[in-house]
Amino acid sequence: MKVAVKDANVLIDLEIAGLLDLWFQLGHPTTTTDLVVGQLKVGAHKETLSHVSNGNIAVHKCSGEFLVRAFELMTKIGSGPDITNCSVLLLAIETDAMLLSGDKPLRKGATKHQVEVHGTLWILDQLIAAKLLSKPTAAAKLEHLIEQDSFYPRNECQNRLNRWKAK
Repeated sequence: MKVAVKDANVLIDLEIAGLLDLWFQLGHPTTTTDLVVGQLKVGAHKETLSHVSNGNIAVHKCSGEFLVRAFELMTKIGSGPDITNCSVLLLAIETDAMLLSGDKPLRKGATKHQVEVHGTLWILDQLIAAKLLSKPTAAAKLEHLIEQDSFYPRNECQNRLNRWKAK
């Protein structure tokens, strides 16, 4: 099973939707960077941080050398991802992992560097495919997430909602 490197927004989405426990049932080893953990602490995302504490989410400590490479990557990508986002992209590149992010500039940078990248919608699809989440429940979770964040791709969301709500 491919390792999943997650940025803060995907972890927060899963926490908001109450899907973190189901995510871990898919079996993907999950990791992030200590910079992301810092963001989670600032935002008081206790549920996600508890998964860090219990080892469900591995944390890569960013050395000075790693941060220099992340900054170089940020410079190559140009305007868009910040150093925290570039830290997860660099970790995905260096460990041949998939990147899970909803951040558009980060996703573009990942694609440019030939990193497999997915977002929260893909995770919902995976949970349905694994029969860990019913389609109606997935639709309700997606609607809840859309209420919280207007940056989801409207067409993709509507297509899924139509499929998942169909009788």
